[in-house]
Amino acid sequence: MAVPHVPEGFVRRESLLDRLKEAAEAPVAMVCAPAGYGKTLLLADWFTASDTANMAWLSLDSTDNTPDQFWTATLHALGEHGILPEHSPLRTLVPRSGDIVGFLAEFTDGLDELPGPFWLVLDDFHEIVDTETLRGIATLLRQQPEPVRLVLSSRLDPPLPLARLRLQERLRSLRASDLRFSEPDAAALLETCGIRLTSQQLHRLVEQTDGWAAGLRLAARPLRQAADRNAFLDEFTSDDRAVADYLVGEVLAGLPEETKDLLATVSVCDEVAPSLATELSSREDAGVILDQLERECSLVMAIGRERRWYRVHPLLRSYLRGELDRRLPDRAMELNHAAATWFAAEQLPREALDHAARAEETETVMRLLRDHAVALLLGGDHEIVAQTLFAVGHAVVDADPWLTLLAAATHLERGELDIAGTHLAHAEETDPDAGTELGSLWRLVMGTYDLARGRPRRLVSLDWHAVVAGHDRPGLEIWARLNAGWASLCTGRRDLARQEFDVAHQISRGLGLDYLVMHVLLARGTVAGLEGDLAGLRAAAAEAVAIAERNGWQPSPWAATGRVMLGFAHLAHFDPEAAVAEIDTAKGAIGGESAPRLSYLAAVVECGARFDLGERRSALEKLGHARRALAQHSLLPELAVAGALVEYRCALLLGRDATAREVLRWAQRRAGNTAEVALMTAWAQVARGDLGCAVCTLEDGGAALLTETVAEGHLLRSAVAIHSGQRTRAREELEQAVRGAEAAGLVRPFQWADPLVRQLLVDQIGSFGAADAFAAGVRRALVASSGNHDGLLTEREHVVLSRLGAQRSLDEVATDLSVSVNTIKTHVRAIYAKLGVNNRRAAVLTARSRGLA
Repeated sequence: MAVPHVPEGFVRRESLLDRLKEAAEAPVAMVCAPAGYGKTLLLADWFTASDTANMAWLSLDSTDNTPDQFWTATLHALGEHGILPEHSPLRTLVPRSGDIVGFLAEFTDGLDELPGPFWLVLDDFHEIVDTETLRGIATLLRQQPEPVRLVLSSRLDPPLPLARLRLQERLRSLRASDLRFSEPDAAALLETCGIRLTSQQLHRLVEQTDGWAAGLRLAARPLRQAADRNAFLDEFTSDDRAVADYLVGEVLAGLPEETKDLLATVSVCDEVAPSLATELSSREDAGVILDQLERECSLVMAIGRERRWYRVHPLLRSYLRGELDRRLPDRAMELNHAAATWFAAEQLPREALDHAARAEETETVMRLLRDHAVALLLGGDHEIVAQTLFAVGHAVVDADPWLTLLAAATHLERGELDIAGTHLAHAEETDPDAGTELGSLWRLVMGTYDLARGRPRRLVSLDWHAVVAGHDRPGLEIWARLNAGWASLCTGRRDLARQEFDVAHQISRGLGLDYLVMHVLLARGTVAGLEGDLAGLRAAAAEAVAIAERNGWQPSPWAATGRVMLGFAHLAHFDPEAAVAEIDTAKGAIGGESAPRLSYLAAVVECGARFDLGERRSALEKLGHARRALAQHSLLPELAVAGALVEYRCALLLGRDATAREVLRWAQRRAGNTAEVALMTAWAQVARGDLGCAVCTLEDGGAALLTETVAEGHLLRSAVAIHSGQRTRAREELEQAVRGAEAAGLVRPFQWADPLVRQLLVDQIGSFGAADAFAAGVRRALVASSGNHDGLLTEREHVVLSRLGAQRSLDEVATDLSVSVNTIKTHVRAIYAKLGVNNRRAAVLTARSRGLA
C-alpha cells in the first residue's frame, strides 16, 4: 500500500507533471508505456507532491490476480490511506466469492456516499489478467461513482472498454511518446550520474535510445568509464525496438551457438552453480563456459565468497527466459522441474519452491512447503512463501489448513491484518489440536495476530513453552518467547518481558537465525528505551538495522522500526538532524496507516526534531494529525506519554492552548494520571506565572513512566526556585536533573528548559562532580544550537518584545494581553536570558540586529 520512494537522482519534469495533473482530472487517467519509462516514479512524485490528502495507492502484483484478492486489496488501500470515513460501510465490506455482482453493487453505493473526489492509483495494472477480475473492474468503470478518479499505470493497454471511455471523454492517457526524455531532460538525468556530454553527443544518445529512461541509465555507467565517449556512442547503436532488446540481440549475435544455448538453458535460474548448469544442459563443460564468460565479458558474474555460483546479467536473463517461455514452453517446464529437483537435493528449499511453482508441480510445492515453509518464514523468506502459495492457487490453499496458516503468516508480515484474520478464521474451523505441529503453528500465528491487533491480554493465559514442546523446528521457541515477552510488556510486566527476550536472544544467536535475532534486538531495544537506557536502545536498534541491511530486508517494517528507535535516541540526545535523517530513511517501509503505531511514533520523532530545527508550526500540525490518525489503536502507555510530552511542549511554546489541552486529555485517557500528566499541567501553570501551583502539581502527580519525566521535573522545580529567588534550591534541583539525565543520555530537556536554568547550568560547570563532563557536553550542544536564531523566541515572547520598545509599563502590557503582570515578568526574564541582555533597550536593539523584531 506504500507509495514507492522517489530516489535520489530522480529528475522531476515539471511539464510532464503538469500534464499528468491535467489527465488525472478525468474520471480515468492512464499512464501506459513499456517497462523502464518511469511510470511508477512519475506517479509517486505526483502523489507525494500533491496538496490533497484524498489519494490512495495500490501497487499490484501477481498475488492480486483474483477478484477476492484484488477487491480486498483495493478496500484495504482506501482504508489505509484515509479515504474511508470512520462510519463508512466500506470499512466492513468483504468480497464474496460467490456473489461478486452483489459485492460490486454495495461497493459502488459506498463509493457514491464518500464526500468529495478522491484518486485511486493502481500501479502495475498489467499484472491483472484474470477474466473475472477484469470484468468486475469494467463494471466499476461503467457505474463509476462521481467521487472516484482512477489512475492506472500499465505496460500494455488493459482489456477494458477504453474506446468507449475515450468516446465519452472520460479517459485521458500519457503514453511512451509523452514519457520520452527530451535532450534537456536527458542532460539533467546524466548529470545526476556525474556525466556531462557535448550537445552533439547528447543528441546522438537521445536519438539512439529514443529518450527511453532505462536506456539512458543503461548507457550512463559505461559512459562514465569510457575514455572515448564518441567511440562508445559509435558502438551504442539502436533501432526501432526497445533498447534493451536491441542490446541483448547485439550481444547474443556475437556468441557461439553452444554458448547461446547454454545461456538460454540456465536463464531459468536466477543463480546457477556449474553442477546445476551441467544438469540442465547435459554439457560437462558448462562450468568452463560460464567461467569464460565471466572472465571475458560482463554477461555472467561470479558471486559468493568462493565464487562458486554465477549470475547472468539480469537484462539478458530476463530476455532469454521470456524467449524460452514463449517459444519452447514445454522445454521451460522441463528445465524448471530439473532445477527444482536439483535445489531440493541440495537442501535449498527457497529455490526449489520457486522452480517447482514455475513447473506447475502442485504436489511438489505442497510437500516442500510443509517441510520447509516454517523455516523459511523464521529465516525472513516470507516473499517466496507468499509467491508459492499464490502459484498453487486459492482453492488449494483454502483446502489445506497448513497452507492457510502459512498464508496468514505472510499477510501478517506485510501488515495486511484483515486478510490474515480471514485466513486464521478459516484455519480455526479445522480445530487444530494443540498437541500437533499444526496446532502449535496456529497458536503462534494467532498470538502474533492478536499482538498486532493490540489484544495482548488474550495471550497472557497461554503457556507458550507448552505450545512448542515436543517440536524440533529451530526457531519455534524463539517465536513463542517473543510472543510471550511482548504480551508481558504490553500488560505492564516488564521484568517478565525482559527475561523472555534475553533467553530468546541467546537462543537465536546460537542458531544463527538473523531474522529472529533482528526481532529480538528490536524487542530488547524497546525495553531499554522504556527504562531510560538510551545507550542500550541505540545499540540494539543499530544492530537490528545492520542485520536488515545485510540481508536485504531494508524495505521491511522491521528495519523501519529500528530506524524509528534510532530516531528517538537522536531526538533525546538533541541531534535533530540525525533524527530526521533516520525517519526519512524509514519512511518508505513504515507503511502509512497499515502500521498506525509505527507511523505515529515516526511522526513524534520527525516533528519533535523539526520543531527543534525551527519548523515549528508545520511540525505541530503534522504531529497532531498523526495523533488523531492513531485513533483507537492501542499504544504502550509509556510511548503514549512520550509522544504527548513532545506535542504538548510544542503547543505550549507556540501558544496553542486548545491543542495543549487536547493532548493532555489524550494522555490521561491513554495512561491515566501519571507524573507525565502532572508535568504537562505544571508546565502550563509556570507559563501562566502560577509557580506555587506548579510545584504542588508535581508533588501530587502519580508515578513516572519515563526517566525523562524525572529529569524534566527537576528542571521545572529549578526554574520555579530561581524565579522565586531561591538560588540554592535551584542549584540543587539542577544538579539532580543533570545526574538523572546523564544516566539516560538526555540532552533535549535542557534545550527547552527555562533560559535562566540554562544559564545556571553554564555558571555551575565544574561543580557537578562526576556528572561535570556530561554537563559540559550539554552546554556545548546548547551553544551549537544557539547559532540558529529562527525560533529562538516563542510567539508570546515575540508579542511581549514588540511592546517593550513602546515604553509601556509591564502592568500596561499585562492588561493589553489579558494576563497577570507576573506572567509578563516571566516572559521578559526569558527574553533577556535568550538574548543575553539585562534591560529593555538592549533587548530591543539585540532583537533587531538578529532579525527578530
